[in-house]
Amino acid sequence: MSEHQTVGELLALAAAGVLTAGEQRRVEDHARACEACARQLEAWRALSGELRRLPTPAAPAELVARTRARVFEELAAAAERRWDDAVLVFLSLFAWTVGVAVWAIVRLVNNGLLALLDARFTEPVIWLTASSVLAWLTAGVVAVLVGHRRRMTWRNL
Repeated sequence: MSEHQTVGELLALAAAGVLTAGEQRRVEDHARACEACARQLEAWRALSGELRRLPTPAAPAELVARTRARVFEELAAAAERRWDDAVLVFLSLFAWTVGVAVWAIVRLVNNGLLALLDARFTEPVIWLTASSVLAWLTAGVVAVLVGHRRRMTWRNL
């Protein structure tokens, strides 16, 4: 993209006065050298000046208050959803960890310490499956509880 095209895209923003000092200087320097851009810049400045003279409607105080309340409600709901998600992840990991720990303890108690180093995979697969099922059941229960809580929260709004 050429310098002329790049500056051409910035002319309206320059006329509104929203560019950084460096960008504004770049547009002004180009406009001094380019007559077409200088005319466009002046047209944008005239339009910007006319727009500034238009009356600015004020939002009713009640609308502003309702909007702020709604924004705070949405932020609180988003924070609650993040908390619920974190609790769900924590409980799932906790259930899996408990399942693995129970497997290790049962193996230790039943077969002694050397049984933990046994290379057979049939029993660990069973315990891993059981711990995974426990984790999924825990996650399912938490999901149902969180969903019920959200429904109750939305009914109260």
